[in-house]
Amino acid sequence: MPAVLSEIDPAALPTATATGSSPSIVAVSTAAIQANTSRMREVCATPVMAVVKAGGFGLGAARAARAALAGGATELGVATCAEGIELRRAGIDAPILAWMLHDDAPVRAAVAAGVRLSPTSVPQLGRIVAAAGALGVAAEVEIEVETGMNRSGAPRAEWARLFEAAATASASGLLRVVGVWTHLSGTTPAQFTAPLAHLDDAVALVRAAGLRVRRHAAASLPAAVDPRTHLDLVRLGASLFGVEPTPERPLGLAPVARWQTRVSQTRDVCAGESVGYGQTTITSATRLALIPVGYADGISRRSSGGGRAMTVTVGGRRCPLIGAVSMDQSVIDVGDAPVTAGDRVILLGDPARGEPSLAEWSSAVGTIPQEVLTAIGPRVARVEVGA
Repeated sequence: MPAVLSEIDPAALPTATATGSSPSIVAVSTAAIQANTSRMREVCATPVMAVVKAGGFGLGAARAARAALAGGATELGVATCAEGIELRRAGIDAPILAWMLHDDAPVRAAVAAGVRLSPTSVPQLGRIVAAAGALGVAAEVEIEVETGMNRSGAPRAEWARLFEAAATASASGLLRVVGVWTHLSGTTPAQFTAPLAHLDDAVALVRAAGLRVRRHAAASLPAAVDPRTHLDLVRLGASLFGVEPTPERPLGLAPVARWQTRVSQTRDVCAGESVGYGQTTITSATRLALIPVGYADGISRRSSGGGRAMTVTVGGRRCPLIGAVSMDQSVIDVGDAPVTAGDRVILLGDPARGEPSLAEWSSAVGTIPQEVLTAIGPRVARVEVGA
């Protein structure tokens, strides 16, 4: 199978009948995920944790995980215990770190499944140790510390107490402390200096408590722009799914997803007709094409109208979305093109083929590419292509 979307003919992708779902599908190139992982591994020259949270950025956690591991990642990262357990149930045996531990998180099930957890407080650590004791196993943990993002992570005032408790549990045989890590909130090397220094302070305290640990801090953007952030591991998510960490200095990452649908019906309208709710858009004489995707499927209401209308590919040419996007349907102005019901519409794909890109969508709706990708709804079937 071809490795990149530009080599995959959209006409060869399954139809609604084949998928048993709506006429909208996202073709996911696992070969592209594998290639992107390999490329980022080359850029960083550091072991890679592939972050496949949120269902593999909406493209399928297990398929993304397998592709990333094939591309050279050595372990996986997820947000929740449930996501880690799901990967284990899919037969994936690589190390998995889950870093969000709310009060009702299935900690015992995660420990039983061999999912590594990330406590940020003494009570959280206590729950993990209790689960390990009940199961008769040693739980693995990596402690997240707060170094400037002020979101998650153990606050500095709690470090000594938490590390001491971790050392005690480690000595009891119920805990294995693998690492200490943090999130970096900045976008430039100058903004990484202080957090990295704080992380060093935390690691020094942990090692003083008698624990040998690794360090990691970088997600895709820091890893791409500052080698100091590489440390012992990099945690890569968006870049593996084709999002360039710094678009002004692209690394040659391959687009991973092609989202396509089909025209439901067409209509010719006269000048002065309105389109969609609110009658905010008035047409010239033109042809309109209806597609069965709307904001419930991931087409933002900010995608159409005014001077920022997003264009999609219909019959090989770009045509704008027009009128207010509805929950389940959107309208395209196809002008004088001979478009008919059943014709293919490419909503997202490979810019090398002239198809709309993640960067275009994010610019049109004022967000980041990751949000565009993860917003694609569950009614849109995901179909794996590539090997």
